[in-house]
Amino acid sequence: MRFTLALLASLMAGTAFADSIAIPPAQHGIFDGGQLPPAARGIMTFGAAGGVSLTARPYSALPLSVPVGTAFFCTDCAGTGQPVFFNGSAWVDASGTGAKHP
Repeated sequence: MRFTLALLASLMAGTAFADSIAIPPAQHGIFDGGQLPPAARGIMTFGAAGGVSLTARPYSALPLSVPVGTAFFCTDCAGTGQPVFFNGSAWVDASGTGAKHP
């Protein structure tokens, strides 16, 4: 019983210590009040009313070295523009069809 209590106390102390470690802004995540790391800035923005906006780019400016699932708004795809997603090798629309662009 004493061992169990001692183990529980040490685990709680370790958790409290981990929560007190300061994290530099460059390592913040997407769900910490909008503080994105510098590498993630420019992909999407958060509006004052809580909406999310994708960065708009023409097809020729879409990068090919991004993680699978990355999304942009392609300004010249499908004639009027549409959201596109990277599937690991190409930019596709929401149905998985290759993005149509000029």
